Amino acid sequence: MRRVCLLPFLLGSLAAWSLQARAGTYAEALSQCLIHATTPADQKIVARWAFAIMALDPDVASMANVTSAQRVAINQAAGTLVTNLLVQSCNQPVQQALMFEGPNAAQTAFEAWARWAITGIAEKPSVMQGAGALLQYVDLGKLMSLIPLQGFPPASGGKR
Repeated sequence: MRRVCLLPFLLGSLAAWSLQARAGTYAEALSQCLIHATTPADQKIVARWAFAIMALDPDVASMANVTSAQRVAINQAAGTLVTNLLVQSCNQPVQQALMFEGPNAAQTAFEAWARWAITGIAEKPSVMQGAGALLQYVDLGKLMSLIPLQGFPPASGGKR
């Protein structure tokens, strides 16, 4: 019961914090710690959790069948992973980020970590092949019409 009461408090604290959503030094250090502490098996847990969450969206729910038991198991595994990362692997960066940049730093770090963890899926050959299938439906002729006849301007950042 204590866990149930703690979660709304933590989420409320994150939502109530009014700092601008940008990564500070401590948030960046925390996200790097989370990334370095995450194993390939952990990445699979995050991917499964993200998939289960996305499957709740009414627009895609009919495409996935995640049972209640599977959802509970996925949430338990993800909850254990997050707890271990925060309390064991990255406790000092967590404390510093919260102390010096507030709860928004933890949120920013976790968003960066989750994006990183999920991108591992996109590197798998079967996923790349599936994503590549989109190209057969993209009208390359229309895309080519967007390229200026004189070519592209030189890359910025150089001396003028």
